[in-house]
Amino acid sequence: MSRVLTVFGGSGQGRTSGAERMAWRTTSALARRGHQVATLTDAPPPDDLRTAHCPVFRSVAELLSARPWPRPDVVHAYDVALPRAVAQAHELARRWNASFVLTPASTPDVWPDRDLGAALCREARVVYTLTQAETAALEAMGVSGTRVRALPQAPDLVGTPDPDAFRTRRELSGDLVLFLGRRIASKGYQVLLDAAPRVWQHLPDTLFVFAGPVGDAQAARAFRGPLDARVVDVGLLPDQEKHDALAACSVLCLPTSADVFPLVFAEAWACGKPVVTGRFPGVGEVVRDGVDGIVTDARPAAVADALLRLLTDGTARRTLGTAGLRRVRAEMSWDQVVRAVERGYPSSVPSP
Repeated sequence: MSRVLTVFGGSGQGRTSGAERMAWRTTSALARRGHQVATLTDAPPPDDLRTAHCPVFRSVAELLSARPWPRPDVVHAYDVALPRAVAQAHELARRWNASFVLTPASTPDVWPDRDLGAALCREARVVYTLTQAETAALEAMGVSGTRVRALPQAPDLVGTPDPDAFRTRRELSGDLVLFLGRRIASKGYQVLLDAAPRVWQHLPDTLFVFAGPVGDAQAARAFRGPLDARVVDVGLLPDQEKHDALAACSVLCLPTSADVFPLVFAEAWACGKPVVTGRFPGVGEVVRDGVDGIVTDARPAAVADALLRLLTDGTARRTLGTAGLRRVRAEMSWDQVVRAVERGYPSSVPSP
């Protein structure tokens, strides 16, 4: 068993990103499987992991003072969209002569420093990727393909879902189209807002529920109002209510144009819900168009057409949602994720 230090930054605003959740869940699973694990992060854990059985340090100074072991075997960093934490992990790995491994967890399109991100990926002895398209993009940046390991995705849901409680609490009825994610331009929140009137022309009672943090000033203005009463902004949801919302919706719609593998897609499928997504590199590996979701252009008219196809055809909706649920049960679990991570740790790390 290995001594593992996981390192990742926090996104702030009281939220936990998909990359952070991946890091927390993998860390917890590694500890359960007998590895000696510690975490360096300023990110809050998911609600049910506040008593995780591994030490958590909030700064490098705190970590160096505590020294949970003489040195780690592996320093595992997450999310190049927050490069400061990844750079800290790289420096700590050098300091301790440990294996530096990295899960980029986000598309280069959202990296704040693409050159630094590419350099950190090239320095990693193992890079974990979620799709072949992500692998190809990193290889184009000079990352050796011999160092890449494929990583599955898995849903991160807490508790038993209660869709009726979500509807009652929010006084919602009828079909719900759910947007769940960070409200930034590349995630397509504005596309969905602009698609809503086209849907209402045919299905005037459809509600559009937006959950997740406001990511920039433009989004803040968009949701400051005035909004149509059929646009419901529920803000940041606790983990249990997020699960309830996914179970309550008719369709999850994230018309993203820049992503790797949104965690929320796996979560929607785990609730038996179909997804509508925009096009991004590798989207065909993530959403099987016409099987567990619909892939369409991130334009209001195209998104509205996709939503109308599903909202007017309950059988198609259930068929796609059921296919997604079967896929999650067969291919997407944290046990599968952590075993893939373990296979990349020291014994199988290629030499620089």
